[in-house]
Amino acid sequence: MTDSMRLSYVVPVHNQEAVLPDTVPRLVAHLRNHPGSEVLLVENGSTDGSMAVCVALASTLDSPGVRVQAASSARVLGHALRRGMEIACGDVLVLTAADLPFGFSDLDAYIATRPAPMLAIGSKAHPDSRVTARHLRQVMSRVFRVLRRLILGLRVRDSQGTILIQAQLARRILPYLRCSGFLISTEVIYAAERAGAVAVELPITYTAGGTSTVSPLRDSARMAFGLLSLRRRLHHITIAPVEAGAS
Repeated sequence: MTDSMRLSYVVPVHNQEAVLPDTVPRLVAHLRNHPGSEVLLVENGSTDGSMAVCVALASTLDSPGVRVQAASSARVLGHALRRGMEIACGDVLVLTAADLPFGFSDLDAYIATRPAPMLAIGSKAHPDSRVTARHLRQVMSRVFRVLRRLILGLRVRDSQGTILIQAQLARRILPYLRCSGFLISTEVIYAAERAGAVAVELPITYTAGGTSTVSPLRDSARMAFGLLSLRRRLHHITIAPVEAGAS
């Protein structure tokens, strides 16, 4: 499937007018290797000129080979990702960030994995990943990993990276997704596992930028509360599994 798969890059956009003119053309150029792919720029409540930039890039870069679409959603990440999942037309959805934090190392690792996983994560915690990040970020990642394991039973080492999910699985779990903030990626993984998928972690290359705004006490409490809410909502729900080869 990976030789001819159509990719849908779902890119949430919030106050990123300075980033998009660099990353979107690079993304479109890379996707020309996968004709029929698309880039979905989902602006959500920006206060800068992000939406105008999205519209301009879609007008300039859209082509029969790679579709580029500007869309909008309610503010915050979860709404943007769900909107992108709703309108995506590709075989595999790539849920990523506007600055393409892993470049294309996540996609390259996915393409090299046979058979193609139903669900994969560009994982900073993979032993073969090359990560440059502040010590505090790494400590907090380990704390979040323990919380996910204790509360949800998730064995993935990193649930906050790029998610690559086959379209039929994305469609199956979409009605169950509710998270609005940063826990949306964990919710996608948890719901997919409830539908019988096994998450495959992929090695990536990543260099953290900017100043960390992580607060160990505040963010750990927020993560724990969010995971408990997620567990209460989905733990007893049965999501029908997706059969291999389903469309």
